[in-house]
Amino acid sequence: MTSSFARNQWYVAAYGSEISNELLARTICGEPIVFYRTSAGEVIGLSDNCVHRRFPLSEGRLVDDKIVCGYHGFTYDQRGTCVYVPGQQRIPRTARVPRYPVVEQDGFIWVWIGDPDRADAGAIPRTPWFEAEGWSTVRGMERLEARYGLLVDNLMDLSHETYLHSTSIGSPEVAEAPITTEVDDVNQVVYVSRRMDDAECPPFYARATGITGRITRWQDIEYHPPCLYQLHTRIAPQGVYPPDDGPDDQAFHVEIANPITPETETTTLDFWVVARDFAIDDPEISGSLTEITRSIILEDVAALTRLERHLAADPGGYQELSINIDTGGLAARRMLRRQIEEADLAQARS
Repeated sequence: MTSSFARNQWYVAAYGSEISNELLARTICGEPIVFYRTSAGEVIGLSDNCVHRRFPLSEGRLVDDKIVCGYHGFTYDQRGTCVYVPGQQRIPRTARVPRYPVVEQDGFIWVWIGDPDRADAGAIPRTPWFEAEGWSTVRGMERLEARYGLLVDNLMDLSHETYLHSTSIGSPEVAEAPITTEVDDVNQVVYVSRRMDDAECPPFYARATGITGRITRWQDIEYHPPCLYQLHTRIAPQGVYPPDDGPDDQAFHVEIANPITPETETTTLDFWVVARDFAIDDPEISGSLTEITRSIILEDVAALTRLERHLAADPGGYQELSINIDTGGLAARRMLRRQIEEADLAQARS
């Protein structure tokens, strides 16, 4: 049976700030995992199933960097090896839970879902802005009651901003501007770009930058299937830049990342991070940006939840119609499908 998830891939499981000496439960690609940070600062990810009766280890407690199961006291070290069994001296040789490869990078906790021997930390895409000097960052996460492919479609086609987010970041030019799509099959990246000249300045940008007139606006998408979506966005007063762009030292930059992490077949963890290089010491702007971004995300959540229910009610009777603005999303779908097929083939051979 074909999986819905691309395995042998890295996924964002949490923000680094979420992991402490308390147990944190997350489900990634249908696999329950418990995370914690050791006293030395290392992040550990273990299967969230006690070998005894499958009680969630996340419902237990940490004692000296070991997890004590909250049901019968089975105790596991950082490698997932059971080191204590109640009522007997001998510990069964098979008393261990899988340990997941984990990497902490650029503020994210990445976990490898698949064959641990194939985990290559060098393959994790970088997002350096979120912890860099000269940038101010806000972040959050929402759980989506919809399959993760719907969120990929949503973010690859930003023309929906004009209609779904008309009161915040949308403007008529987003839907009307043509896009360019490039596919890098070697490095597994899909790029979608649009430039909008003589565009309306969205209210947030006007307040935060002081721009009072029309703007030039760029949106450059970089999608690394299966998990990381990045949006490099710039705005500048209209007329500052020639058609070939030139140096962009007069532009205001916003870097956005949405790690799209499938939780189950029909639920998704939508992480979001927004970094800016202007008004970086203004807490009011940070608060406003957090509020606006979360309201935008919740508009997406509501729309995609409705779409998921609609599709689930008629799973076989819908024929899609795709147009020019869908080229990036369709390329992302193809790349995801290949990753899933390759993982399924590798599993079948093992």
